[in-house]
Amino acid sequence: ALLSLPVHAGRPLATDDAAIVEAGACQLELWNERGRSERALWANPGCNPFGRTEFAFGAARARDDDAGSATIAAWQVKHLLRPFDAQTAGFALALRNERDRRVHAGPPPLRGDTELKGIATWPLAGESLLLHANLGAVRQRETSEAPARRTRAAWAAALDREVMPDTRLSLETYGTGSERARWQLGLRHEVRPGFQLDVAFGAQGGRFGDTRQMNFGLVVVTPVLR
Repeated sequence: ALLSLPVHAGRPLATDDAAIVEAGACQLELWNERGRSERALWANPGCNPFGRTEFAFGAARARDDDAGSATIAAWQVKHLLRPFDAQTAGFALALRNERDRRVHAGPPPLRGDTELKGIATWPLAGESLLLHANLGAVRQRETSEAPARRTRAAWAAALDREVMPDTRLSLETYGTGSERARWQLGLRHEVRPGFQLDVAFGAQGGRFGDTRQMNFGLVVVTPVLR
């Protein structure tokens, strides 16, 4: 979400977009995820202090009916190579790390799963219809279920359409390695500049009953702070 532009990708999309907050501005993303047996409450602040690079640091309190509760910590650095507009595609790179203490635990301390991805956004019908695509790799750290470190491909694609002023609808699919892809339908509305509400619903292909998930969130973007 950008203060000076229409709402683009971000929450609630899992697919990233080739955009960052304005230079000197920050944003706070808050959302609640609810699945059949899992729940998580996330807070993810991020800032763009230099102009082309956005830094985000997030944390969640997650609870699983089987594994109990735990803290998830994540950070991401996203560098904008070229912004997109109504006629021109945009490109970015992102490096992300996420550590879930339910699986990344034990001596020596593990650093979590690290993902490097390329991001592209194409205008298909001006900015009223956008295509976002991500392609990269995830380095998964040692866990009790996967004792050896491994690198797996990660991908995502999303159609992002304006359905009415300040309201956008998204449909996306994403996956990692040979696992079944997930899909998600999302809706977000900019209540006023710098304040967005969103909702999303999705599941893993062929496993709707036990993988369905819904989440609700909001995004607050600050004015330029300098």
